[in-house]
Amino acid sequence: MPSASIVSIFNLLSGVVALLVSYYAYRSNRLVGSNLLRYISLGFLLLGLSLFLEAGTENLARITPVDAVRVRGLELGAYLIYTALQFVAYLVIAWGYVLSTLRRPEGAASAGPAPAAGAGPSLLAVLLTRTTVTAVFVFAIYLLSQLAVVILLLVIVYHGVVVFSRTKSNVALMVLFGFALIFAAHIVLFSSAVYTSEALLLIGNTVQFCGFAALAFFLYWSGRVVR
Repeated sequence: MPSASIVSIFNLLSGVVALLVSYYAYRSNRLVGSNLLRYISLGFLLLGLSLFLEAGTENLARITPVDAVRVRGLELGAYLIYTALQFVAYLVIAWGYVLSTLRRPEGAASAGPAPAAGAGPSLLAVLLTRTTVTAVFVFAIYLLSQLAVVILLLVIVYHGVVVFSRTKSNVALMVLFGFALIFAAHIVLFSSAVYTSEALLLIGNTVQFCGFAALAFFLYWSGRVVR
């Protein structure tokens, strides 16, 4: 499936760039001593890991997140795990922004009932019903997790605006621009899951890659300026 290969390549490249963002944020943090950069470094380290895992799934299973939403098989559960990892990554970054805005400018588990005994046809019907219900449940959780990532990115962008309004820093503005691109990308990616659109999936991955690349460039440039 060509689309799966293309999406896999985009996620692989985005994972590499995410690790570069993590490294440049870590290096800049050592130069300027910014707690926010420390949280950004950790968050993008987790993002890089999740994107590598997602790219591997797409390459091995030959299925994109949109295809997984259509089929609602085991692959959708795997993408749910990757989305949960991305949620944790953006939660770390959001927490870093919240701590920055609070300071001065310078400063689940699921359980199932026991199976009931019955005749062959009725047992088969029960199993099919439970399988369908489970698939719908995983699909709903997947969409909710995607929406949660969008909301977290909105929080990050909002606090990025607050940080820039206080510091008037060019670096804060450039980082805000990168996160704004990532926020827009995840709106498109959420829409691709809702409408099961391969085109929206490719657009979302492209915009996300541009956001990651912009952040990597800005943090690299800021590190050279500080030196």
